[in-house]
Amino acid sequence: MTDVAGESPRIQRAAWLIWIALGLAISIVVLRSQDTGERSVTGSYRAAVQNWFAGEPLYNMAGSGFIYMPQAALVFAPWGLLPKLMGEITWRWTILIVFAAGVFRLARLLSRDDRWFMIATLASAGTGAGCVRNGQSTLMIAGLMMLATVDLKDQKWWRATVLLSLAFAFKPVSIVLILLVAAIYPQMLWRLAIGMSAVGVAPFLTQRPDYVISQFVACYQNSRIAFSVGETGHWAQLFGMLKVAGLDLPSPVQQIGRLTAAVATLGVCWIAVRRLPANRSAFYLYAISACYLMLFNSRTEGSTYAMVGPVYGILLSEAWLVRRLSVATLGYSLAIIATVVNFDLALLVVRRPNEIWLAPLICVLVTACLLGRLTHDIRMSSEKSDAQ
Repeated sequence: MTDVAGESPRIQRAAWLIWIALGLAISIVVLRSQDTGERSVTGSYRAAVQNWFAGEPLYNMAGSGFIYMPQAALVFAPWGLLPKLMGEITWRWTILIVFAAGVFRLARLLSRDDRWFMIATLASAGTGAGCVRNGQSTLMIAGLMMLATVDLKDQKWWRATVLLSLAFAFKPVSIVLILLVAAIYPQMLWRLAIGMSAVGVAPFLTQRPDYVISQFVACYQNSRIAFSVGETGHWAQLFGMLKVAGLDLPSPVQQIGRLTAAVATLGVCWIAVRRLPANRSAFYLYAISACYLMLFNSRTEGSTYAMVGPVYGILLSEAWLVRRLSVATLGYSLAIIATVVNFDLALLVVRRPNEIWLAPLICVLVTACLLGRLTHDIRMSSEKSDAQ
């Protein structure tokens, strides 16, 4: 999944200009939304920061609003303590910069041809625009996860540890990649234990112990409620898609499905890391873990698919620029476009709130293609080793 084309400063600058243009556009939307009430999740983050330092409850115990760990209030504090408008804009620029940096390094992981970065930028900016507009920390953790996987390839163990620990503090769904890394890389196990311990201890450094403990207990209780809401509501994940199709699986069956997929994900990533060059295995590690999160996290939203935008873009780059496959190029292009406008297209077929089915369906198909490419890469790597 690599090519030998050289760098193009002009194309790279154009790609970065797309990210800057997106940031400016979102800044204008945020400025205008001060009067129109544009949808945003940053209000929940900001309220959590204020409640934390005031020693007040973080959770509404309804599975909505602020549903993350207390640590999320701490890491958002640099933006949450700013004046509201300044915090809103600087937060969006921050998540956009981290996400764009992750996309750049992930694309460079596989090719020095800046056309890959341009295509990945178009795919990622398109799928991620909604996340930036809403101020969701999904882009933050996606960027940190991509940067961490590249650091794993470079054997920068401590930097990868810091990035993954920070991602977990922002949003606990990053635990999927953290557990994979801890199981696959022996060098990371004890480092991640230290990093995660630091994340666990941090709240006690900023509040009295009894309050911190009470909020951890409340977090657990609220998380159970949020998970239940995810299973019974309409969410853009695999079981939500099946529900729209008329197959409403009971909770125990869903849990078995998630566990089975988790074991399979570990097995596939384990094989990839041990059978492929470090750059390719690092890409697959991020890509497969991101696809698992999209399909099996109980509260996946349409905008959450920003996490797999870079994966779709890189698969498109490889199909178009290396394999020269017109059918695959068309397929990945349509997958990206359909993911960007997934709700609008889905509403042509179903009524609200069942418009959540298209993005997971696309992800299922792309995941199948991704696994097919992985199988091909492993076979080619084995044949190359045998020939030597």
